[in-house]
Amino acid sequence: MFPLKDYPFAARPMIVAHRGDTSLGAKENSIEAIASALVSGADMIEVDVQWSADEEFVCYHDEKHAELGAAIHHTLYSKLKEHGVASLTEVLTIGKGKTYFNIEIKEYSARDPKRFMHALVELLTELRVDEDVLLSSFRPDFLREAGWKIPTCIIHPDDEMRALFTFRSFADPIVFDRPLKSYLPSELMTAARATGYACQISELTPDGLADIARQNILLGVYTIGTELEFDQAVARGARVLVCERPHHFAALRNHRFPAAQTMPSL
Repeated sequence: MFPLKDYPFAARPMIVAHRGDTSLGAKENSIEAIASALVSGADMIEVDVQWSADEEFVCYHDEKHAELGAAIHHTLYSKLKEHGVASLTEVLTIGKGKTYFNIEIKEYSARDPKRFMHALVELLTELRVDEDVLLSSFRPDFLREAGWKIPTCIIHPDDEMRALFTFRSFADPIVFDRPLKSYLPSELMTAARATGYACQISELTPDGLADIARQNILLGVYTIGTELEFDQAVARGARVLVCERPHHFAALRNHRFPAAQTMPSL
């Protein structure tokens, strides 16, 4: 598997399994979902990552655990593990050398972004997966502390996310003085010091698309659930497609882009 920076995006749009592969009934972000995604044909697996109360990186999407009713960042890892929450170390160990990972930072706390991100990059380096990982988030305050070793992608935030990186910000909040939907991709990337941009298809405005083309921005689109959405995203220049049913869309990508089938093994 070659490093992520060498992935042939121009010839082969990347298929990302959204929170693993849940199409066969596995819980999102679970070990089972990761294992299923590994045989789905997807190139990359997206997982949501937070810190537990004792600062273990765990894979969970929502702020509160559905069964425990408590915030992930207020709950010890041992308790989360009892309820089936996977650690990031477990997930990366299963997929190491077999796939790329999109680690979406879903931290809902007011912790120090620098300390969080430095610990995350250190873990990825220790596990020797740092060349196979993309860091993404709605939170520019966390992404901007990632450094430059690992590529980062700002996901177009909404007003709910704005509250996280302003009212829950550890340091001086990042202030956007216009409606968030009016910001161009390059403006958000500058605020987050990011190297890529992602959004929903509906958020791709003519001005945004012109900015992406002018600045030669790597575009990711989420979450693809139909073939029409797949074709719309590709037509708009998306080279990273976060998909439900990754097995279906990996096969569709190979059909739409026959050269993908003759690429060297990832």
